[in-house]
Amino acid sequence: MNVSDVNEVGGSIPYTHWAYFPDRAGAEACARDLADYVTRLSEPDLESAPQWRLLAARDVDAHRLDERHREVEAVVTRHGGEYDGGEVTYASGRPAVDPMVVDRSEGRSGPNSPKP
Repeated sequence: MNVSDVNEVGGSIPYTHWAYFPDRAGAEACARDLADYVTRLSEPDLESAPQWRLLAARDVDAHRLDERHREVEAVVTRHGGEYDGGEVTYASGRPAVDPMVVDRSEGRSGPNSPKP
């Protein structure tokens, strides 16, 4: 499903943005600036993914999705990261929270992550 398809759905949907950073400091600073998002930070795997991965998730009004993309991309870029877009995760045909955001075994919690 692409952005235009999501816009047709309307309403609020859980949405996850992906970004990559060359260093931990930039990723953590970006997560702090995305204060209204739940964030997850994953350490680099030097063999397959040599950058820090930041996931930033929140419910988004589907009609404002394009605007949210631009906002998050600007914050990521300001902190030296590469914005890799976002996605809606589906479970049983319905939008659902991305399991990588809520699974505490995946990566590290960012400063805005829910506490156990």
